[in-house]
Amino acid sequence: MPATVILGLLFSLAATFVSMALLVRTGFGRVAHAVTLVPAPLVLYCLWMSAWFVFENLRQFLLTSISPATGLRLVAFVFLVSALLLVGFIYGCLSVVDQLLGSMASRRVRRVARVVAPAFAALLIMGWSGYHFNGAAALLTLMRRILGYTAFPLALAAWVWLLIGARGIPDAPWRARVITLARAYVALFAIVAFASAVRDRLAAVTPPLPLIVDVALVLAYTLITVLWVESVERGARRHSGTLP
Repeated sequence: MPATVILGLLFSLAATFVSMALLVRTGFGRVAHAVTLVPAPLVLYCLWMSAWFVFENLRQFLLTSISPATGLRLVAFVFLVSALLLVGFIYGCLSVVDQLLGSMASRRVRRVARVVAPAFAALLIMGWSGYHFNGAAALLTLMRRILGYTAFPLALAAWVWLLIGARGIPDAPWRARVITLARAYVALFAIVAFASAVRDRLAAVTPPLPLIVDVALVLAYTLITVLWVESVERGARRHSGTLP
């Protein structure tokens, strides 16, 4: 188990580095605007996974050597950071859908998300503050439970929406590329949502299994995104360097 959490943290940090490099390349390189936001939710997902592996390392190597009160406050802070990253990830998914589809409906949903995401983040911070300073955990626990139940179903719904909406893209080659990405994301996040729902059962089989699944999923998400962006770049170079 200790080796699993150490290697899991290393792999998740490596995926974070790759995703950030991809985000910088698409944001500041010669890639067309249509794909600039695609790596953004990947970065946040990798950071979220890294935060959870930080927690696992704390639980394995540090929490037993500090006072219970300090340990609980440290865990609450890690939970806060991971929850904020997950909120950002969901907003990032909706932003990618809006960027790739550019429909009126996606713009409206993104406008709503611009209000809901900061409000939810503010409630998370309020809940953490209440626990940290007053020992009141009710709000933080409630917000984390809501996020835990809704985060991955919302992400999956966003990619399903992208898959359905991509069929209306007029440019056939670009439509095919977006559908390919959407199909891969739908399949991946169906597995992510399922793994999240049965996490306790996986741990009952063997404790390291959920962590191994986490690593496999974050690496799969990184690989899918990198390969898709690479294919788009190659296609753009072959066809006069432009994208829709």
